[in-house]
Amino acid sequence: MNEQPEKLEATELGAAFAARRELGPQYELELAESLTDRINAVIDNRLAAQKVRRPPLDWAQMTLGLGSLSLSIPLVAITAGTGGGTAAMLLIFAVVAIVNLAYVLTRALHRRD
Repeated sequence: MNEQPEKLEATELGAAFAARRELGPQYELELAESLTDRINAVIDNRLAAQKVRRPPLDWAQMTLGLGSLSLSIPLVAITAGTGGGTAAMLLIFAVVAIVNLAYVLTRALHRRD
């Protein structure tokens, strides 16, 4: 769905002002309401187009991220408590990062197909 959002042309505004000049101030309210309705329609169309383009939330990715965080905290605490050192902590974070990156890359590859 690659439709261009509807635009409000400058000629439409000029026509509304010209109509006001020709018809007089007694029709000012009707012209203003008509122009307002037109502007609202353009805004509604643009908002609807943005909702269509927005990708849905990836709950699996969010779950993986939160799960990785919730598992890495106790693993780091255990490693720190047993004197595992910096290398062990870096290994934990590297494994978490690799799992998350692998998931993101496989999702990106499947979306291209």
